[in-house]
Amino acid sequence: MKQYRVIIWGLGNVGRAAVRMIGERKSVKLVAAVDNDPEKVGKDAAGLFGFPDIGVKVTDDIDAALKLDADVVLAYTPLRHEPKTGAFTPSAEDMVKVLNAKKNCITTIPLYYSQVTTPDLYKMINDAAVKNGVTFMPSGLLPGFYASHLPLYLCNLVDHVDQLTVRSGEDDQNNTSSWVKVFGYGMDPDKFPQDKLKAGIAAYYIAAIYEMGDRLGLKFDDVKVTHEVFTAPQDLYPKAFGLIKKGTMMGHRFTMSGYVGGEKKVSLVYVHKICNDIVKEPAIDNHIHIAGIPTIDVEVQNMIPLEESYVTSAAPSVDVIPQCVEAPAGYQHVLNQPTMLPLV
Repeated sequence: MKQYRVIIWGLGNVGRAAVRMIGERKSVKLVAAVDNDPEKVGKDAAGLFGFPDIGVKVTDDIDAALKLDADVVLAYTPLRHEPKTGAFTPSAEDMVKVLNAKKNCITTIPLYYSQVTTPDLYKMINDAAVKNGVTFMPSGLLPGFYASHLPLYLCNLVDHVDQLTVRSGEDDQNNTSSWVKVFGYGMDPDKFPQDKLKAGIAAYYIAAIYEMGDRLGLKFDDVKVTHEVFTAPQDLYPKAFGLIKKGTMMGHRFTMSGYVGGEKKVSLVYVHKICNDIVKEPAIDNHIHIAGIPTIDVEVQNMIPLEESYVTSAAPSVDVIPQCVEAPAGYQHVLNQPTMLPLV
């Protein structure tokens, strides 16, 4: 069994899950863990989360870590929020730093299907990867496994696809990540910059629409994004936010759709909300609908569990390590690689 040597850059919620997974597997070995949080630096990368020690202390020196012998860097660096536009800017320069150190790179940050969504960043990353003989591969839950990979796998059961709709969402009531603040839970909806949020969320998720459309052979003549705001019907007390007063914001539903000839062909509906156990609307349902011959409906249960919500984001990035290391140099997509299976 080949053992892959791994550096993790970013020990937030996704990095936490990845550290645990790597510590439990024989085919991967953690050689460095990097984070700029002074509360984490110097501590065991797994022990600081309450997991069994992994024997690697957290450092804040990414340059030193990149000099180590490693096959791949799992990059979970935070996004940069642009207040003027509301967009979440991926740290593409960080990815290029990894590639210039001649390390393969896997990331969950939204640099997904970038040849369409951000072609300038795609070229910068691809050029660096090719120049250094390494691979860059975005892989996570969404964009990624749930949209686009799983729906497209299911399309193999259908004679022809007339329409594809992917529904998902998450309950943020226990989510302590700093970026969740962008949803303005507890704020007056009339005073909230809704257009900026819509633009930011679209920039994050819409790559899935383009990949699903392209791989189904569709040429969109229009792509539209809608945003609905939901207010609390009663006072709510989510763990991560404290009191959310009745009438203030508690949920958002974003719908991104690609059209051909004025007909909606591919859609992604995503809900961000709090207290889904108390307030059922807007509904969070992980549902894939494929209209065709035959029409298929698939429901995915417990995809983002509250108690361990980031495992399903981390797993697609950890389990694709062999494919990334063995892939040709350049910006590569998971769907173009051999089938990804859980590592042992």
